[in-house]
Amino acid sequence: MVRPKVTPEMIEQAAQKLATENCWGDDQVADVVKCYRNHMNGYELAKELESRCCWSISVMDVEELDSMDSEVREIHRTACLAWAKENDIRPPLQIGTITTQGEITGIYAHNGACYEIRKNGETNESRRLIVRFEDARAA
Repeated sequence: MVRPKVTPEMIEQAAQKLATENCWGDDQVADVVKCYRNHMNGYELAKELESRCCWSISVMDVEELDSMDSEVREIHRTACLAWAKENDIRPPLQIGTITTQGEITGIYAHNGACYEIRKNGETNESRRLIVRFEDARAA
């Protein structure tokens, strides 16, 4: 089973949420959907909207747009959790396995099908890498 990817529908759903919170019209939603790319911050998105869609950007716009990426990530995270549950995705490696990145110390509960891995050489007991099941390789 293939993990869900960020889709145009997810991006539109996030833009619709921002539109509701900020009283935007359908044209502004379409502009945000057209200009947004994964991991954009509010400033980067504002610059794209300004150059590609002729928005007149204010500081307030940048602040409002800054939540777009976190909204998309949250929608995607929820989709991954649902995918893992619906498809009964099980970890292929057991806790304690040494991987190319470090030791698997647990299953990350806040995202679907991810390990918590203590990086090789890490001395801080609370620091962990979050690695998707499909990206973890036994050493």
